[in-house]
Amino acid sequence: MRTNLFSKWNLDALGIGASLVCAVHCVMLPLVITALPLLGLEMLENEMLEYVLLGFSFLVGYTALFRGYHRQHRHIRPLILFTLGYGGLLAGHFLSPESWEPFVITAGAALIVWAHLLNLKECRNCKVCAEEPGEVHRH
Repeated sequence: MRTNLFSKWNLDALGIGASLVCAVHCVMLPLVITALPLLGLEMLENEMLEYVLLGFSFLVGYTALFRGYHRQHRHIRPLILFTLGYGGLLAGHFLSPESWEPFVITAGAALIVWAHLLNLKECRNCKVCAEEPGEVHRH
């Protein structure tokens, strides 16, 4: 069995980490924003950093979940949960009132983490894929 740097588990783990970093950044930033100039961390309040985190989270998450769906298990639920979660991140960031922002973003991040965990579970439980690793399977 060959080990690949971009294996299914690594992309899901990276997706979970990216969404958690994004959520922690968005939730914690309002709490520490007054201390940022004292700590010399003005870059953390940069709006471009937030866009980069959102984009990175989407690219890694979608890639991992689509690979799992397309190449292995063919269960759509992880992609639906990811879409709802990412919608929550965007809504929390751009649409929700400031007082609701941490809650909406946390709920979105939780859905994304749930989607990745479900994707991992579905990939591990794929009996056809376990018999013939590395091939594309149509269930």
